[in-house]
Amino acid sequence: MVPESAKLSVMSMQSESDNMAAPIALNRAWAVKAFSASLTDLPFSFVYGGRSSAEFLPGWHCEVEDEDDDEATGDTVHRQTLILTDPATHLEVRAVCLTYLDTPGVDWTVYFTNNGTQDTPVIEQVMAVDTVVATRSGAPAVLHRLNGSTCAVDDWMPFDQPLLDGERVDFAATAGRSSNVSPWFNVEWGNGDQIASGLITAIGWSGQWCASVENAEGRLRIQAGLQNLHSVLHPGERLRSPRILQLHWQSGDQYHAYNLFRRTMVAHIMPRRNGQLVTPPIVHLSTSFYELNDSNEQNVLSHLQAIDGLGFEMFWLDAYWTGPTGFPQSMGNYGFPIERVEPVDRFPRGLAAIGAAVAKAGLGFVMWFEPERVAASTFLAIEHPEWVISPAGDGSGLFNLGIPAARRYMTDYLNAAIKAYQVACLRIDYNIDPLPFWRYTDVMNADRAGMVEMRYVEGLYRMWDDILAANQGLFIDNCASGGRRIDLETMSRSIPLWRSDNTCDMLDKKPATKALAALKNQLMSAGLNRYVPFSTCGQMGATPYLFRSGFNAGIAFVEDARPADYPRDLLKQGIAEGKRIRKYFLGNFYPLVESGVDPSGWCVTQYHRPAENDGLLMAFRRDQSPDAQGVCRLRDIDPGAAYRVTVYRGYAPEPPMTMPGASLQELALAIDTAPGSVLIEYVLDSY
Repeated sequence: MVPESAKLSVMSMQSESDNMAAPIALNRAWAVKAFSASLTDLPFSFVYGGRSSAEFLPGWHCEVEDEDDDEATGDTVHRQTLILTDPATHLEVRAVCLTYLDTPGVDWTVYFTNNGTQDTPVIEQVMAVDTVVATRSGAPAVLHRLNGSTCAVDDWMPFDQPLLDGERVDFAATAGRSSNVSPWFNVEWGNGDQIASGLITAIGWSGQWCASVENAEGRLRIQAGLQNLHSVLHPGERLRSPRILQLHWQSGDQYHAYNLFRRTMVAHIMPRRNGQLVTPPIVHLSTSFYELNDSNEQNVLSHLQAIDGLGFEMFWLDAYWTGPTGFPQSMGNYGFPIERVEPVDRFPRGLAAIGAAVAKAGLGFVMWFEPERVAASTFLAIEHPEWVISPAGDGSGLFNLGIPAARRYMTDYLNAAIKAYQVACLRIDYNIDPLPFWRYTDVMNADRAGMVEMRYVEGLYRMWDDILAANQGLFIDNCASGGRRIDLETMSRSIPLWRSDNTCDMLDKKPATKALAALKNQLMSAGLNRYVPFSTCGQMGATPYLFRSGFNAGIAFVEDARPADYPRDLLKQGIAEGKRIRKYFLGNFYPLVESGVDPSGWCVTQYHRPAENDGLLMAFRRDQSPDAQGVCRLRDIDPGAAYRVTVYRGYAPEPPMTMPGASLQELALAIDTAPGSVLIEYVLDSY
């Protein structure tokens, strides 16, 4: 889309080959060499007893284990394990590498185990990835990044950082929140023939990670690891590095690379339930923006009744069910019997009555919990203060999932609640910055710094894994104050239905605020979808512009549908459209026009399914845009073919038309209203 006055940049059109053989082979060849017994190009590093691992690892005992096509990995994964052992202290360093055989990517984690009889020397500066790639000497590179989610207008907005020779960029998680700063990034460089190459890196650590990219004398060095670890290991004790997923790419551009990465995420990382990929639901939030802490059985069920027949798939009960004092003062009121957790003054028949009503309505039940924060004077603060990291000394603070008994207690409680309330989606929130609590414990033992964080994060993963194993068909919504824990490890266990808290300003319900929320949702999808195929956030409004802005394979719909004059038919049409177009969101993704937070711009995205030869274009003219028309250059279109094209300005289709591929590539668009949208579906018709 090229509105004349805005002069927006448009990504150049390039045909997309669906041949995966070359990138798969490229990544596998790299992994075989990197995790081999030669130890010449190890892709990780650490400091042990004050010495860099590069100095001493060649003197350690080394072996490599290969597992191909076994029961653990199947026929789409090759497992290669590099085992290094210190002959003096018996520290074992085990790097477990998974190379994907059907999509490109190399996925690894490094484990450190003390197999000796005494404490090890201090282990620190653990870089789960420390790798160097050769480029043309003096050639510039570009670091493609995203903003994280800090409850800002520009959450998840893409940005680029040029890397000239001699330049280095350092970045890290903040406050222990793994995606306050995005843990997903892509480095691109050009060679002498101008063919682009690059390396995507995803970090899996739901704590305080750090990373850097340096361009020096024709070499790009990429590092990522644990920022605060400085610890000995006791006999028999183990620690781990962050999980790393890297994808080496060549002969394309960054958008070609993102689509290779998205395929790997879908095939190997993203969670499944009952064998099927978890997709975001079309869900209604009931009392979340309305009654809040005054939520009770009557008004919750009034929302449920109001959406009957509209096509919603799930029903959401948020933080405000908690008792006795509501959110956030009741955080920590979890325990047994689970009935004592329920505020009987507001829910006299208990939360099971809500779950039963949702099930009777044929919907899945999304229910909110915040198991990691404890307020003073709650059950956990009083009964189990030993399980809480509490600088205040009153039992309030961070519930320590690193203590096995505490983790088991919380796991048992959540499992009981899931079964009693018929929960289909466990909504996990996390409204607490953990780093100050972890550092509070680090000060007490300088030679064990980072170990409380280590056990906490491991405990989080174990709790989620145990809950998923115990509840067939359940999936987890990863909220964390709105998108602040979206990393590789959490994305392997959950999907984010609330990727930012910034759309909460819709509470004032003004049209301009709804339009701003729509802008922010367009931006978040255009940014985060590069790496994370599925995520949603709150959106109000049944009009095509508003509903489409919030739809990203699913939607967290916030608006109250109870008023007598509510446009129920319009919302029903929007939901039906969402179900019809959902299939495209697993296809190749292209942000064709990105205007950031500019309300006078356009946002245009394309989804293309190569195997089906069809796709979807979503174009948004924002509320202050002066441009009513322009040209949009689509990708993956065969100029010599003919396509069947259907245009939707509202929810009803215009008569389908046959269009030459060359015309579809250079598609003229017109949107008469601001704000306004147009949705276009296309499918290969003939050659």
